[in-house]
Amino acid sequence: MPNVFTDYAQTHWVPINDDMVTVQTVDAAGRRETHVLSVADALAQFKVKYPFVDDAQAAELFARGG
Repeated sequence: MPNVFTDYAQTHWVPINDDMVTVQTVDAAGRRETHVLSVADALAQFKVKYPFVDDAQAAELFARGG
């Protein structure tokens, strides 16, 4: 599975509930895709791109969407 935060030009996520998040991506060619990830998977992928963000900060971001 590609990393939605490092492998796409744009990423926007919307929390579904405490366990799942919908991530909409746009690649360099402008193709849009929608991915449904567990919050844990999304946090893990986010931390690859932003290793300086700790788990609590990342969880707070995901709770708000972005």
